[in-house]
Amino acid sequence: MPVLLVLLLCTAYAQTNQPLHERWNSYKKCETVEEAKLFIDKRNFSSIYSFVQPESELISKFEPIKEDTFGNSGRLFLKIYEFQTWIAFKKIDGRWVMTMDENELLEHLTASWIKTEIGGVIYVSSAPLSPEALKEAETFVRKNDELQKLFAINLPDFHYYYAKVGEEASNIVGEMNKGAGKARYRAIKSVECADHVHELVHIYAFEFGNGNPFVDEGVATTFGNSDMSQSPQKAAEVLALLNEGGYQKYLDGATFSRANLERKSVYALAQLTMTYWYKKFGMEKVKRLLQAECDATLDIKKYIEDNFEKADETNSNLAQFLRAKL
Repeated sequence: MPVLLVLLLCTAYAQTNQPLHERWNSYKKCETVEEAKLFIDKRNFSSIYSFVQPESELISKFEPIKEDTFGNSGRLFLKIYEFQTWIAFKKIDGRWVMTMDENELLEHLTASWIKTEIGGVIYVSSAPLSPEALKEAETFVRKNDELQKLFAINLPDFHYYYAKVGEEASNIVGEMNKGAGKARYRAIKSVECADHVHELVHIYAFEFGNGNPFVDEGVATTFGNSDMSQSPQKAAEVLALLNEGGYQKYLDGATFSRANLERKSVYALAQLTMTYWYKKFGMEKVKRLLQAECDATLDIKKYIEDNFEKADETNSNLAQFLRAKL
């Protein structure tokens, strides 16, 4: 067989065995929201679309590295700046779509791991949990009970994937540092931490909706983290963000994600903003905001101003809080 023909056949074979890579490249070319909907799980559309919008500056910086597929689930590894991450895919009606439902994928990756049920939470780990981890798990279960009351819902059993620092962390969580974690649809992935409350809040919030990183992280940090702008230095950093365009600047998903990758204190700003709204307007309005943000075409700034208050008023009050910490 001629060498050129062999090369052409090998290239064709490689292309047909990179379905996720091909879907990613096609997604990047989408020109409308309706086109993009063909590439994303409808339950997670707004969240994924706001993070990686087609033809955005941010998506152009992602470089596909490799992919794995397991039956109807898979993942595409991507590199951006000095970071490596991956996006999960699953096959729905014969078509690969990006998703936050990693349950089938994680079942494949941890098929030989141990399952330990604690207070309705199923911990999945490669080895028995240590006494320290079991104590953390008990704390986590108590916090889970509190969040059930706050959100006024009961979740079915969900899985908590406990990965060790090193290869396990990289393979399961996509993070390397101890304490790192990620929430997915009714699943938490964490690195040697059995009580990642921040990610637990995401699990509850997902039941109402998701789609805007500023709102989603604001809710998760408000109910899952201590005060992130407590120190004078952090307060000054958050105040600088406010002065650059107010909280509303970061309602744009790509702007929020880029600022976070640039190590700006946007999580602290989101926490301060959401904490202020929660205390002033109550939990029911926060839950309605989570539901509303599922609409990718929603003018979220207008929604907030119509249902909470004008941006200038929020920014003015936040700035006052921050200046008191300096």
